[in-house]
Amino acid sequence: MLKTALFQLPKGGLVVLLAALAAFAPMSIDMYLPALPEIARDLAVPAREVQATLAVFLAGFSGGMLIYGPISDRFGRRPVLLAGIALFIVSSLACMLVAEIDGLIAARLVQAIGGGAASILARTVVRDLYPPSEAAGVLSLMMMLTTLAPILAPLAGAALLEFADWRAIFATLFIFGSLAFILVVLMLPETYSHEERGAISLMQALGAYRYILADPPAFGLTVASASIFGGLFAYISGSSFVYIEFFGLTPAHYAMLFAINSVAIMVTAFFNSRLTKLFELKSLLCAGVLIAAAAGLYLVILERSGVAGPYSVMAGLMVFVAMVPILGANGTALLMARYPKNAGAAAATLGAAQFGGGAVAAMAVGALHDGTAYSMSAAMGGAGLLAAVFFFGLGRKL
Repeated sequence: MLKTALFQLPKGGLVVLLAALAAFAPMSIDMYLPALPEIARDLAVPAREVQATLAVFLAGFSGGMLIYGPISDRFGRRPVLLAGIALFIVSSLACMLVAEIDGLIAARLVQAIGGGAASILARTVVRDLYPPSEAAGVLSLMMMLTTLAPILAPLAGAALLEFADWRAIFATLFIFGSLAFILVVLMLPETYSHEERGAISLMQALGAYRYILADPPAFGLTVASASIFGGLFAYISGSSFVYIEFFGLTPAHYAMLFAINSVAIMVTAFFNSRLTKLFELKSLLCAGVLIAAAAGLYLVILERSGVAGPYSVMAGLMVFVAMVPILGANGTALLMARYPKNAGAAAATLGAAQFGGGAVAAMAVGALHDGTAYSMSAAMGGAGLLAAVFFFGLGRKL
């Protein structure tokens, strides 16, 4: 199985490489957030047009996952992964060179489609190499490392803006993608052999989505996972307004609280990698959904009671987002185990649903925004309730 890489990595090195590939999304999103006002000024467009590059990226990333998952089930992981990263590299260069907003939007869409390959196939490679319970542990470790990106990427983007303009951020992403391409060529072998793929056609591979989503337990898990990630993106899109505008905290104070919540995700991911050796994945999923639903309900009650404060809100946020690795790692491992011949399509189903749920939640927070914590709390409360309904109604039968 491990025959096409020039160098063979130990397990720890492989986990780090796969975590770097899974980090394409947070690197591409979070690093350029500090540059949005400067991009608007430089391209002479309203802020909403620059913000459209984020929505387009989420849509393209989700769509890219849906493309690459089944194609990798037919043609193997390595060539599809390299093709996606190459597309990311070229489009990052285009982002750096554009002169108008329409060009940036188009380039960001292509960049997202390319980056989707790295994110989804990193998870699929884990399924190729490890049994379900061990795969969940490895995915948790990857998520723990990947969580560093949302902490460090905005700081890196802000630091670059001190010495250069916004185009330097896309130059950095160009370098990041190029390094990832080289490392995959040298160190990541093909993990899904031709013999394992069998005689499946491309149309059969693409058709896997139909019977995955027609499977009630798989559908329930998919909606539950999308809902929890929707709650996460509601937090990401709404928390700065809640803490800075509503509670009056400084940006530095907000950044500190945001970092603490990111650490909570890392800690949960670490413990989940250990808990998967002691408990069934379904039991961990049940606990994660229940805790997230309770945290979402707590946020709604707190906000409606009129006694919400920055730290009481932070407590609910921390508990909710800490459940993301439980749904992300364990849910992905369980669904790929249910469809071993279509692991790429299974992983892409969850990945696309998660980013799609995030996009919907972010739009809901924007539409409901009233200057208070209501929109964020309502979106997270609704996400927790929806996850519980679909997981315990359908998903727990996996």
